[in-house]
Amino acid sequence: MYYPGQLKNENFRKLWISDLLLGFASNIEILIIPWVIITKTNSGLVLGLYGAVRYFSTIFAPVFGGIIDEFNKKHTLILSRAYMLIHSLIFMVLSFQDILSVTNIVVISFFYGMAHNFDRISRESLTQIIISRKNLTNAAALISTTYDVSKIIAPLIGAAIYYAYGVTIAYILVGILYLLAVFMIFAVKINKIIKDKKSSIYNEFVGGIKYLMNDRILISLMLFAALANLTTLTLTNAFLPFISKDMLNGDANLLAVLISFSAIGSLLGSILMTTGIFRDKPGKILIFFMIIWHVLMIATSLFPVKTIMFVLLILFGSSTAICTILLTMLILTITERMMIGKIMGIRQLAIFAFPIGLLAGGYMIDQIGLEFSIQAMGFLGLVLSILIGYKSKKLFAYKNN
Repeated sequence: MYYPGQLKNENFRKLWISDLLLGFASNIEILIIPWVIITKTNSGLVLGLYGAVRYFSTIFAPVFGGIIDEFNKKHTLILSRAYMLIHSLIFMVLSFQDILSVTNIVVISFFYGMAHNFDRISRESLTQIIISRKNLTNAAALISTTYDVSKIIAPLIGAAIYYAYGVTIAYILVGILYLLAVFMIFAVKINKIIKDKKSSIYNEFVGGIKYLMNDRILISLMLFAALANLTTLTLTNAFLPFISKDMLNGDANLLAVLISFSAIGSLLGSILMTTGIFRDKPGKILIFFMIIWHVLMIATSLFPVKTIMFVLLILFGSSTAICTILLTMLILTITERMMIGKIMGIRQLAIFAFPIGLLAGGYMIDQIGLEFSIQAMGFLGLVLSILIGYKSKKLFAYKNN
């Protein structure tokens, strides 16, 4: 059978299928849980707290990176995805017994966040092992495309099942998808990674920090990653449910449509990245699209019209894909192979800005309203993007050879 691009690689193809299944499961959850929370509480702060708790564990990401470097990446990936299966089963049982409260959701989501962080570092480390460096851009774009496809379809499926059958049935489907994702990773074949010299987790973390601080391009990339998590990524995770409910007077079905339009934009951006059009000067393109990304965020607060909102979300999603793929590709390309787990762990630490952004955004929604909250976040990110871009001369001049 003919497989296009990096799917010719059998191990990567199995990882890709697992990611596709995982993407469908997680994106059904992304639709269901936030809507359950805002219908129960109608509070931006509570929704922000839920998101913050899920990502609070990013503070442990450098430790995760050091641990993952010591083990077979396939085994660590199986471990994280097996816990996601357990997580979905817990939600299913609580919903079936009608005791799925907001408190339960917040507490359980903290442990899901730990598994999610562990999973991302493991997956990116495994990708670097099974894919050659020259093909990393194409592979990263393909993985992003996979997630975008699931993000288009899964929320619509989730909304339909949620309204027709309730949370319990939806989580039965989520559990099946997680189970299949675990089985696909078992089929991946890689050699065991063995280190000649064992070192402590503390030394692994310090080694990663020293390596990072000696590379000004990596520092710039980490700053942009932290900024994106603080500002733009809060739009789809904190603001979008309220855009659907309050700005556009919609329900969970409209929220699913809004998420899907954002994902369509991400898919288009990912497809654009597979062409290699931005391969020669990725640093300059990253800085440009970080600025555009924040401008589009501000624009979503100015036009409470469905058609215009759909167009803006497509453009916003395209900018999201281009920026995130460029960030990942640059980090994987620049970083030495034996340091990748540590550096990706520190990269995950940048996501610690995300719960701060979610809490700040949720608090502002309750205090100053939805539109002003989006504008405040957008203008802050716009100013910082220009400042970081101006200071990142090495990143701006970087050429991918």
